Amino acid sequence: MNADGSARTIGINDNSAFKFAALNVEKTYQKFGDSVILKKITTAQDIVNFISSLQTSSIASLDILCHGSPLTLNFSLKPYEACGFYASWLGKKAIESYYSDDDGSYSFTSQARSVSDINWSKFTDNARVQLHGCLTASDWFRAPNGKKIFPILVDNIVEQISDELQSAGKSKALVIGHTTRGNPLINGKNTTLLQQDYRHGERKIYSNGKLVLTTKQKGYLDESF
Repeated sequence: MNADGSARTIGINDNSAFKFAALNVEKTYQKFGDSVILKKITTAQDIVNFISSLQTSSIASLDILCHGSPLTLNFSLKPYEACGFYASWLGKKAIESYYSDDDGSYSFTSQARSVSDINWSKFTDNARVQLHGCLTASDWFRAPNGKKIFPILVDNIVEQISDELQSAGKSKALVIGHTTRGNPLINGKNTTLLQQDYRHGERKIYSNGKLVLTTKQKGYLDESF
């Protein structure tokens, strides 16, 4: 429900799009003969706990479909209360300030987690992590000349995850995210419900904490880049 008492539909519609898009991601991996686990999650804590329950070096790919920002993956159960991931403590504070307004103070609950809380040893050396939320690979915090406005902050949560994987010894791992506001209309206005997919628009790929490619290729990004 919205603050004015009206029914809230945005979150419901978005969750429907995430569901159909997740099914299309699942179909891609099934074509490769991969074993796929498709889970609906509500908090970052849920993801951290599930990953921790798996065997070391067993995760070849992780796709998360949710809302995003340059420094966060945005999950929420209540307005202004985030229970998703943040890139770092400083990133969390920056986003809390950014999203707070006259209607409320934005904050992270005890179920939110830093991406550093993920046990990255559970991933394979050449793992692929893809964030299907808006702006997760954008660089909001750079001046037009490319200089960092806040030198102690990473550019984005995709870069931070790439750093975490490198620190865990996953030297061939790739992390992919959107530079713009993603949407599920992969075929434009003619996209059907079943075709919804966020794998289009400009995306960046990071490896070992470094940008290796910016691309507008549609669909699954294979190894040909």
